Amino acid sequence: MLLAALAVCASAAQAQPIQFPRSGPPAASVPPTLNTPGSFPTTPGATTPGATTPINPYTGSAAAAPFDPYSPSGSAAYQFWSTTPPSNAGGVFAQPSASPYGATTPLAPPPGAPPTFGPPLAPATPPPPQYVFPNGTGQQFDITQTVRFIQDVRLRDTYVGGGNDPNDLGINDTEVAATFTVPNFLTTGQPLFISPAFALHLWDGPMNLPADLPGSAYSAYLDAQWASDPTLQLGVELGFRLGVYTDFHTLNDHSLRPQGLGLGVFRLTPTLTAKVGAMYLNRNKIKILPAGGLLWTPTPQVRFDIFFPQPRLSAYLTTVGRYELWWYVAGEYGGGAWTIQRADGTSDRIDINDIRVSAGIEWTGPRGVTGFVEGGFVFKRQVIYVVTPADNFNPGDSYMVRAGISF
Repeated sequence: MLLAALAVCASAAQAQPIQFPRSGPPAASVPPTLNTPGSFPTTPGATTPGATTPINPYTGSAAAAPFDPYSPSGSAAYQFWSTTPPSNAGGVFAQPSASPYGATTPLAPPPGAPPTFGPPLAPATPPPPQYVFPNGTGQQFDITQTVRFIQDVRLRDTYVGGGNDPNDLGINDTEVAATFTVPNFLTTGQPLFISPAFALHLWDGPMNLPADLPGSAYSAYLDAQWASDPTLQLGVELGFRLGVYTDFHTLNDHSLRPQGLGLGVFRLTPTLTAKVGAMYLNRNKIKILPAGGLLWTPTPQVRFDIFFPQPRLSAYLTTVGRYELWWYVAGEYGGGAWTIQRADGTSDRIDINDIRVSAGIEWTGPRGVTGFVEGGFVFKRQVIYVVTPADNFNPGDSYMVRAGISF
């Protein structure tokens, strides 16, 4: 019987080969990357290669800064609509997908079953939870992919000198604004820039005239700007502004003024772009202005923006430390429109219109800090009253000093 049992065991051993552990190293795990859905980034702040860089709505560039064609305090906003790529473009808050086995090992027996061989097992881990959508919804919501707070903050001040003549008018405008971004607006692949702003206008004059102005007025408005894909031969640039312009003693339906800009863009050559359209200024005297011209950049260091009504020529000057300096000359149609209360208590609507030419220096520094300082000449000045047009007057020509910073 013993010999028979040994013969049976030898026969079973021949039918069941023994598997020994392989001596080769285990396969290396692949580190998660931003290209892997639902994984952590390998580098802080890294972005997905396919992420879209916001394009500036007036220049078609992510680095250059466009002008603000219907600003009540002039074109100093030209260099202040700067943009940078939205943070977290790759979805760095995405979590890695859960293991299909939870925290257990696939070699372990079912939870609660006693082991039949080997060392004792660790306490069983509950099975992973069940989900309505086990594979996800197809797109994870990320607040930083929807709105970025805050793109930048800008502060500028404009001073127009007064005088001692009866019809002289001194002006001091102080404005603060911020910009945040809605990437991939309406799935167009281009961002929408939204900019709330507030401005204080201080007026000194006129003296010894039937006409009068309050000492101060205010502008509070919201901008929205969008441009089509800058790589297209034909495109559009759109802007809309809705604001309240008043001294807050007279507040009526005329205090609320919409404004807008619409341009067709034709990219003729790599260095020459034509633009044509219109600006809706919505002032009391002038409602609409034609807008258009040529943008010519013969070299990266020279930019001719031959654009009506705000032409500008800028060129690289030098680099000081980590700051790049440019000089420029520019022109603009300045002023604005407000509702005011006259000295006798009656309500009126006014325009302050002028033409400004200026020259200045602007700089860009680390972390997106930009600034400028400029001086210029103001002429063709008008103050127009709607209710009492007999009080219209023309302030004398004057000088202008303006400075600002953005970060």
